[in-house]
Amino acid sequence: MCYGWFGQLAEEKVNENLKKNLQSAHMELRAGAYLAVVMFSALVGFIATAAFIFFFVFLLLPLADIHLTGVLAMFFLLIPIGVGLLIYYISLMIPRSRAKARGKKIDVNLAYALNFISAMSSAGVTPTEIFKSLSKQDTYGEIKEESSWIYRDVAVLGIDILTAIRNNIERTPSKKFKEFLQGLVVTVTSGGSLKAYFMSKAEQYLVENRQMQKQLMESLGIMAESYVTTAVAGILLLLIVIPLMMIISGDWNSMFLYIMIFMIVPLIHGGFSFVIKSMCQMV
Repeated sequence: MCYGWFGQLAEEKVNENLKKNLQSAHMELRAGAYLAVVMFSALVGFIATAAFIFFFVFLLLPLADIHLTGVLAMFFLLIPIGVGLLIYYISLMIPRSRAKARGKKIDVNLAYALNFISAMSSAGVTPTEIFKSLSKQDTYGEIKEESSWIYRDVAVLGIDILTAIRNNIERTPSKKFKEFLQGLVVTVTSGGSLKAYFMSKAEQYLVENRQMQKQLMESLGIMAESYVTTAVAGILLLLIVIPLMMIISGDWNSMFLYIMIFMIVPLIHGGFSFVIKSMCQMV
């Protein structure tokens, strides 16, 4: 339906970045169809917000005997446009965001997947069969999806394995996996030993993975010290010293405690939780 309404306009607006991001995110939609859905979503957001603003400004507020001035009324009328534009640009950012998230997940599992690949290569298994087998291994997460697309190109589309790997180099969001595939193509075309290549890359990525985990532990240690200083000792100090100074000066205001307890403290704890979660997702 969306493509029927906005397809022609969407096809004119499609760019290569959107196509690449959709492929990297493994969102199985053509760029024109996705952009048509984005346009439709922005239009629905605009209409829904405009209807709500009209109901609120021209029906509810007059019933309460509240009349807006010209500038304030203009501000409310501009809100639907802002909502529509916000939905449009956020929707366009979703494929790139998903691609980046996939890239991080690929990097996390790559070292362990290469051990699996090395073991199969040692048994004399061909690259096509390696990717076929890897596409059935749920343990390796997004690497399974990458391998599935490579094997799909070979088995379904009839593309040779080297061309399928080159195609995946163009669309994978992981720089490490891209580097691994580029090395694989060079090794095959130059007649090198795949077993030696896989084993060396597996060792390399395992060492890099251990270094990243060590850096993460050090960073978490710093975060723990910051958390104790800021979210525990600092808050306790403020909750003791500032009310005490208010009592001494005779200018007591309980609103400070409400703001600290119900706004500042949850924000500090939520901020630390978000940062630590983001750090842990990278390794």
